[in-house]
Amino acid sequence: MSSYDDCTYCGGKVTERLVMKDCWWDDQLIALIEEVPAGVCEQCGERYYNAHVLEKTEELLRSRDDFGSVPIPVTSFRE
Repeated sequence: MSSYDDCTYCGGKVTERLVMKDCWWDDQLIALIEEVPAGVCEQCGERYYNAHVLEKTEELLRSRDDFGSVPIPVTSFRE
């Protein structure tokens, strides 16, 4: 478990949680990774990732060995 400084945006307390991390390439969502350790501000929700967590995330994205898939409904917003 890592320790984190207070939030740089609002000054709130940051605690470690397991989160779902969305991974983007330009404007395309390419993957969701579950159970990623992150520091999360209890006040504003800002997330902080340690370098080793981001390196592991990149490694998972490169390998794509253990990825499942789910259908996602898509629609357009029209008024």
